[in-house]
Amino acid sequence: MKRRWLSFSILFALILSVLLIPHRSTYAAPTLANPTLIAEVNGSGKGRVWVGAIPPYSSSKPVLVFVHGLHGKAPNWWGATTYSGTNDMYAKAYASGYRTAFVSLDDEVDGPASSIWANGATLNRQLDVILNYYGVSSVNLIAHSKGGVDTNSAVVHYGASSKVQRIVTLSSPHHGSELADLAYSWWAGWLASLLGQRDDGTYTMQTSYMSYFRSVTDSSSAYNNVRFYTSGGTNHGSFFSAMWWGGAYLPGDNDGVVTVNSSNHPRQTARLFTANLNHDNIRKGSEVWTRIEPTVRTFFRARPADGFSTIEAAPATATSNTRTLNQILRGGELTADSATLQLPIESGVSSVAFDLLSNSADLAVTFVGPNGEKVASQQPIADTDTFRGAWHYTAKLDAPSAGAWQVLVNGKVGTGYLLVANLTGGQTVVVDQPLSVKPGAALNVQTSAKGASTLSINGLLSGTPTGRQLNSQMTTQSTLSAAGTSKASLSTKSPSSVGLYQLGLTVTGTSADGSQFERSLASNFAVLTGSEGIDALPAGR
Repeated sequence: MKRRWLSFSILFALILSVLLIPHRSTYAAPTLANPTLIAEVNGSGKGRVWVGAIPPYSSSKPVLVFVHGLHGKAPNWWGATTYSGTNDMYAKAYASGYRTAFVSLDDEVDGPASSIWANGATLNRQLDVILNYYGVSSVNLIAHSKGGVDTNSAVVHYGASSKVQRIVTLSSPHHGSELADLAYSWWAGWLASLLGQRDDGTYTMQTSYMSYFRSVTDSSSAYNNVRFYTSGGTNHGSFFSAMWWGGAYLPGDNDGVVTVNSSNHPRQTARLFTANLNHDNIRKGSEVWTRIEPTVRTFFRARPADGFSTIEAAPATATSNTRTLNQILRGGELTADSATLQLPIESGVSSVAFDLLSNSADLAVTFVGPNGEKVASQQPIADTDTFRGAWHYTAKLDAPSAGAWQVLVNGKVGTGYLLVANLTGGQTVVVDQPLSVKPGAALNVQTSAKGASTLSINGLLSGTPTGRQLNSQMTTQSTLSAAGTSKASLSTKSPSSVGLYQLGLTVTGTSADGSQFERSLASNFAVLTGSEGIDALPAGR
C-alpha cells in the first residue's frame, strides 16, 4: 500500500510540474485569427501592410517580416498555396512566440507585377510602418522567390539596410530565371502578349537583367548591416504539373521555377539548405520553419548603426553564359483553325517531354511520330507562375522514334501558343554567349556539337533601348547566321543603344549517323557603358 501511494505521489508531482511550466516558445491559441491590415503605403489597395496576433512572451524576440514572390500577395503566408494546401507559416511563427508582419508589394487585386526597383522602394516604406507599429528599430525578414530580390533592392538602393538584420530567402532568383528569358523570347511573343505577362516584374527577372542588377548592387557598403541566408529546392512537383514542365526546361537542379545556382546570393553569409522541395511548398511553414527559425531568432548587431567592416568583397559579376541545350522551341498564333508544327528528333534521344502552352483551354493537341504513331496530350493544366493564365498540353515519351515529328493543334484562329520539346540524351549542343557588351562592340556567340558532320546557327536579335517602360514592345530586330562542322561562331556588332536585348538562337545540324538534330535557346544580353545602366537607378545613386 505504501509503495502504491509513493508511485501515485510521484506521478501526481510530474503532472503538476508539467502544468506549471510556462511553454513560452510553443504557445498556440486554439484558433488563430488572420492578420490585420494596418496600412496602405501606396494608396488604396496598394502597398498593404498586415500584422499578426501578438503571442505571449514575444517582446524579447525579433519581429519577423514576410515578403511574397512574383505575382504574390501577403495572404500567401496564411492562405492557400497552389498545390500544397494551406500555408501554415504564420501559425508556426505565432506558435513559436514571434510577432509578425506581412506585406503586399503590388496591388491587392490581380494585375501586373512591379519591378525590383518599384518594389524595393515600396518595401522600404512598409518597413517604416512596421518598425513604428511594434516600436522596434530593426526586424528579421523571410522572403520567397522574387521577394528576396525586392528585399535586396530595398536594402541596397532604398535605405533599408539599417532596418533589417537577417534575411532568409526561400528559392529567390538572385541571378534571374531562364523562364523569364523564355517569356520575353520571340517564340513566346504571341502567347505572352495575349496573357499580359510581359510585366515589369517578369522583365527584371531575366538573367542578363539580374547580371546587371548584381553589378550595380553587390559592391555596396549596405551589406555591412545585413546578413543573407539562402535556400533552394530540387523538386519539380507532380508529373505534368506546371512546375514539372518548368523543371524540365530549366538547366541543372531546380524547383520548377528557380535553379539551385540562382538561389545562391553572391554575398550570402550561409546556405541554410537545399532540399527536395518545389517552388510552391518551399514557402510552407510545416516544410521549412524548423530549418529557418534558428537563424531568425536573434539579431547579429545591437543597434541600427552597428555593423561590420570585415565582410568580404563581392565576387566579380559573370560576363558570359555557357549552356548545354536540350530544348526545341516553336511559337506563334493560329492563323487557321488547325496547324501542324514539325521538328526533328535525332537518334539516341532516350525521352522527350512535349509541352504546348496556350491561352486557350479548348485546344485539341496530338503528337505524331515519324512512323505515324499518335499520342494525345494530357488534359490541360493551368499555369500560375511565369506564364500565369496559360494552359499546358503535355505528353512524355520514352525512346521516341528518330525522324520528323509533328504536333497537330486544333483551335480558334488567333490563339497563341508556345511549344517546348525537352529532350533527354541525343546530340550534345553547347552555346556560349556574353551576358553584357559595350555599345557597338563585337557580339560573339560560340556553339559546338561534338561529332556533328554539319552545324548551323541562326539568331534573331531584338530589343528595346533603355527607358522606364520596361515591358515595352521590341523596337529593333535583325537576323544572324553562321555555319561549320562540329563548331560554329556567330559574330555581329552589338546595338549602339544601351538596353536589354533578346537573342533567340536555333542550332541545327546532322549527327555522325546522318540523323537531323535541332536545339533552341531563348536568351538575352545587356548593352552597357561604364556610367549608364540598362535602367535608371534610384535617385541619389
